[in-house]
Amino acid sequence: MSKRSSRAPADPYRKARFREMAHEIVAKDRYNRKYGLSVDTAGAIANALERAHREGIRDGEHGPAPVVAQPDSGPMAWALIPPRPRDAFWTICLFTLSRGDRPASGGRLVPAVTERGTSGWMLDLQERTYEKLFGDRTIAPLVRLGLIEAAADDPAHRVVSKRGEETWSQFVRRGGQYPDDLTNL
Repeated sequence: MSKRSSRAPADPYRKARFREMAHEIVAKDRYNRKYGLSVDTAGAIANALERAHREGIRDGEHGPAPVVAQPDSGPMAWALIPPRPRDAFWTICLFTLSRGDRPASGGRLVPAVTERGTSGWMLDLQERTYEKLFGDRTIAPLVRLGLIEAAADDPAHRVVSKRGEETWSQFVRRGGQYPDDLTNL
């Protein structure tokens, strides 16, 4: 006999908001340490935990907000893409799919070795090669989410998938200014 859990299902949008808070705390900590500014990481974490606790209390009083399941096809909510892969995805889409009235230049990711000697990917555009390399651990979540896929003509290369194109188009229609339009949750 199994015990049923009375916990509400996880809300992916809440998790994305919390992840963004954590990302901001870590980035501010690193910046402040680098430039010799005062650091109050514990205070920032305490504030974030307090906000999360208040949100949990509010959900307990009013019942949890309904969890909207993310479909397996169609565009994905931009904020649900993890931060580092989202940065890479933005760059890849900007250069390969373009935005606004500029024509899409096309392009693909080709296997490369990063500066640290690990496997990665380089953005190969038709007219030039993008200098920045993306680590395999940055691109793997995009493949897992269905935003990047193996190229039809060469499975060793990666291209933006149909779902990735739909996600990018939706993001651009909503403003497309990264990171400003990131988390309108």
